[in-house]
Amino acid sequence: MTVGARRATAASRRTAAVLSAVLAISAAVFTGAAPAVASPAVASPVRAEAGPGFVDIDVPARADIRDHRVTIALLAPQGSEPSFAADEARRSLELVDGFYDRETNGAIRFELEQLLDWQSVDQPIGCSDTAGLHQWLRERIGWQGGAARHLVIMVPPGDPCPTWANGEQPGDPDDGGGTFQPGPDPYLLAHELGHNLSLAHASSIRCDTSWDYPAGVECPRDEYGNRTDMMGGAWSFLPLSSPTLARLGVLLNVREPVCGDARTAVLDSLGAGTPASRTLTWTDPENPDARYWVQYSDASDPVSGDGAWPSPWQAERTVSGVQILRSNPAQPYGGDLLERPGDTTEANEFITAGETVELNSGMTVRVDEIDETAHRATVTVTVPCADPTTVRDITGSAVATASYVPEWSSAAAAVDGDPGTVWSSWPRVGEQWLELTWGGPVTVERVSVALARDAADDEARGLIPPRGWRVEQWDAATGRWLAVAGATFTPSRDEPSGEVAFERVTTSAIRLVFDAWGEAEFTGSTGVADIAVFGRTAPPVVDPEPPVVVDPEPPVVVDPEPPVVVEPPVVVPDGSVVPGGSSAGTDRGAASGVRLLAATGGAAPSVGIAVAALLTVLAGGAMLARRRTPSRPRVRTTSPPHLAD
Repeated sequence: MTVGARRATAASRRTAAVLSAVLAISAAVFTGAAPAVASPAVASPVRAEAGPGFVDIDVPARADIRDHRVTIALLAPQGSEPSFAADEARRSLELVDGFYDRETNGAIRFELEQLLDWQSVDQPIGCSDTAGLHQWLRERIGWQGGAARHLVIMVPPGDPCPTWANGEQPGDPDDGGGTFQPGPDPYLLAHELGHNLSLAHASSIRCDTSWDYPAGVECPRDEYGNRTDMMGGAWSFLPLSSPTLARLGVLLNVREPVCGDARTAVLDSLGAGTPASRTLTWTDPENPDARYWVQYSDASDPVSGDGAWPSPWQAERTVSGVQILRSNPAQPYGGDLLERPGDTTEANEFITAGETVELNSGMTVRVDEIDETAHRATVTVTVPCADPTTVRDITGSAVATASYVPEWSSAAAAVDGDPGTVWSSWPRVGEQWLELTWGGPVTVERVSVALARDAADDEARGLIPPRGWRVEQWDAATGRWLAVAGATFTPSRDEPSGEVAFERVTTSAIRLVFDAWGEAEFTGSTGVADIAVFGRTAPPVVDPEPPVVVDPEPPVVVDPEPPVVVEPPVVVPDGSVVPGGSSAGTDRGAASGVRLLAATGGAAPSVGIAVAALLTVLAGGAMLARRRTPSRPRVRTTSPPHLAD
């Protein structure tokens, strides 16, 4: 894995690089898309407890900065004429702010810093030259990029200007960036600002014969195919999908089914808002790189802004149904919406009541019931347990700590599965370490590390790959860290990544120790973009459910009947005989019947059932946002920021 890097002070260089790539959208469309989280469909939604068979999952917040400042400039390149009012651009940002306010429960807001009315570009810069227009504008107004700062260029829609838009896609929601669009369409603005928030496109997958796409099978992926997500092709402010919300770090009340038996849960609609229980998630037991999300989308989920800016291309919402999304292998934390095989209709991603979807590795999702009045769906999910003897990447189930973490970084950034986030010991040097701790014994046999760089060795600054690193294991018997034989690596100056394989070791924690390149603070610290630990976990330990204990019914106690006393015959004076007998038998039997009722019918037996709970951690879920410090290294581990629709 190649790890690229750059410094925080290189904002202008970043924007120029970012604004050089463009994806065209349909020539008829110039209003980009952005679904929004509308007001709750159910008043005061109540979170469903995880309950038996589920564990709660925490998706850490990623956005440190609440208030994003936006500068909007209306530019008329040569050959074009102003065609809309500045107030339309202002109103557009107000709608976008309302959308993200509802969607993130106030965690992300957009405020207008300045609005520049029409400026005529006095240089021969084409309307499609977004990099050139941004550079011209920056120099003209002295705009400086920075954390949570956005520069939006709007041009007249129509010839000679393009019908597409684009936006910088950095690695963190707080990074800020530039966008470009024809016209003031708020949906387009929400979409491109979504790229500034690090959001990828919301795509879809439709295979010919199965809902899921098996390893090695190429199924067509539509980059904008999720028509119910603002980062896809919704063309309206519908509620965001679960992977998109998770990327922003605002997805709450997430549950994961315990492997093994079928697990039944109730899902609130996406439109129910952040307090609701809207999502189930888990990883493929045979492919931990594949994460699945199950959510319920109700046809009545409201459109934010009350449809104040309707689009002729917005998705038709007539069907309520459950959706399954799978992590996109081509885009970290992106999501592919799975579609019904062979179905090309508008509602081909909705699973309706009574349907069962078979996924890879024996996983299934059944929709038991959809209640459009309560805006809820009942689903039953089956996830087989992973084979503990299979070697796999077990990093996601570990908790990461470090010898030192600057305030803009986190140890979790090295194990979150996103090469765009970095743990760094900057400005410290010497031996610095990362620890990975599991909740029980694991067997480890291979470790891969991708390192970050933003300076050459001879520059003696920022992040430089270390001179070497080694793996240590925790020895519980001695209470010491022991070096793992054969687990030492010297990075190449040209390719700062590598892997070590060694004889299997069984432990509950490992430590990666890095020997920094620099000899004094600020002269070359270690940065780690990604770690993968391959091994085996111990078989899952789930407390068995105790047997159902039923209080035994007390024995029926019936007073013994007294012996029947037969009176001797009575001889009356006339010499006749009156037979002896007893009338007590009937009364005695009635009394016994009353006692029997009291013993058996007066109190129902009580049943005590104990349910086991299993605690886990969301694989690769720890994603702490990085604050911006002007003097610290800025790291990018991917190619230049993405510009898209």
